[in-house]
Amino acid sequence: MASAVAYDVDGTLYPLWPMRFYMIRELTWRLAHSPIRLMKEIRILQVYRSMLDRLRGLKAADAEASDPQLHATAAKLGMSADDIRDIVHEWVAHRPLRFLPRIENTDLLKTINMLHGRGIPQGVYSDYPPDDKLAALGLAGRFEAVIWSGQQGVGEFKPSSRGFAEIARRLDVDPGEVVFVGDRASRDGRGARSVGMQFLHIRDFTPQRLCEMLGVDPAGVT
Repeated sequence: MASAVAYDVDGTLYPLWPMRFYMIRELTWRLAHSPIRLMKEIRILQVYRSMLDRLRGLKAADAEASDPQLHATAAKLGMSADDIRDIVHEWVAHRPLRFLPRIENTDLLKTINMLHGRGIPQGVYSDYPPDDKLAALGLAGRFEAVIWSGQQGVGEFKPSSRGFAEIARRLDVDPGEVVFVGDRASRDGRGARSVGMQFLHIRDFTPQRLCEMLGVDPAGVT
């Protein structure tokens, strides 16, 4: 029986396809108003995304380094990290925020709130900084531990086991006592299972299913 839960963010707390629609709309607006600026931004974002694929599952050269994806992108482009940090933040972290309440996974968020009220330890492990997204979803203060792959002390991306072990450590439970809820079996599932966690794919999630894994009465969310 599990005693704690940890969650992925993108694709789990909200679905990805409507967010992609909103971001395409934002890019179209930028194209109409600042086409030259947009071309520069798209190049940076393309390389930034490709760096994540290259870094997935690799051991960190320095686990105490901050944001290896950003620094790898800057090195690839021959730019400084400071030159691209604001662009990455705008499109990856800031612009999605206002759309999140429109597309949130309502049943999952209700379950998170219910489990918080019952005192079940909960955490978040994302590949990207999650705090602003959690606040936009109304989930600030609901988690005992929140981490992301690029932060100091992790430095490795899913499915590396480091982040999964770290979220269990911060929840102060054995990894075998954690249910990890995510949307990618090849990343979330593989990484969670590598440290002994149970994995619940978001497509299989229901409040009843998660509560059953925790031995908790689902009353209040059903």
